[in-house]
Amino acid sequence: MTLSVNGNDVGQAIEIAIAVGGVLALLLGALLIYLLVRPPRRRRATAEPAEEALDADEMLALIDRMERRLELLERAVADGGRAEPELLEAGERPETTRRKR
Repeated sequence: MTLSVNGNDVGQAIEIAIAVGGVLALLLGALLIYLLVRPPRRRRATAEPAEEALDADEMLALIDRMERRLELLERAVADGGRAEPELLEAGERPETTRRKR
């Protein structure tokens, strides 16, 4: 049994080895970049409750503002619509209306 190898076969084997090596190097580089960029697990676990607490604080502040506005609106309605005429006619004076150009 004889094994004959010519130059073309060797060239094709080298091309295949280069292609496979390039793909493996690309995957290894992507894995290395992913491991360097991702945040540590300890930091991710502690960051979530802090964000939820911040959201809860913002929500409480929003609810307080809405309650204050509702109280103001209730007082305005309780007056029976006895607002001053200047407030009702706001924007009808020539200097406060919008003009088309």
